[in-house]
Amino acid sequence: MTDWGRSRRAALMLGLGPVVIWTAACANSTATIPSATPSPSAASTTIAPGVSVNPSELALPPYSVSASNPLPAGTSAKQVVSDVIIDDLIENLALVRAAPELLMYSDSGGVLTIDRNQIATDESTGTRVISVEDSVSNMQVGAQADPNNSASKIAVLVQGTETTRERSPSHPPHTTVANFKVLVWVVWSKEDDRYLQCDVSTLS
Repeated sequence: MTDWGRSRRAALMLGLGPVVIWTAACANSTATIPSATPSPSAASTTIAPGVSVNPSELALPPYSVSASNPLPAGTSAKQVVSDVIIDDLIENLALVRAAPELLMYSDSGGVLTIDRNQIATDESTGTRVISVEDSVSNMQVGAQADPNNSASKIAVLVQGTETTRERSPSHPPHTTVANFKVLVWVVWSKEDDRYLQCDVSTLS
């Protein structure tokens, strides 16, 4: 399972209705999203309290806008994609640090509940997430209402591969590599002045 999958393994419990899968021509290149580092360099960028990353980690993957479900007028596709990348970096570090307090800067609604529960489950089982690295092959943004949150009108189709390294009392450190394809809904946060993930559906 992946972070856009691993910590989403309860996604189907959110009671999502049918979702639209958009068709788009996607570039072949990928953007790698490594785990955020707690040791910022002089040129680092702060994305949340106590979370700084190298600007290269904020590079955008190939992305497009749905032709059949275009974004609402005035919505910046670039900002939506950028904010989802930032959300994922914060989320990954929250899992690595077992720090649920960081999730308020990346998540809202159902996603916040899923990730908090994931950290609590890891702690209760003695599982330690050592690192999480996402390689996003493409993203597509469009207008689609979240069936669980009337405030969310924008969804992002994210595809890629995630590499997770973890250990538990019954297993030595091991690495899992898994592909993911998820539809992530976002909602605007006035407090953070950007979009936060609020709901998710894992697609086959």
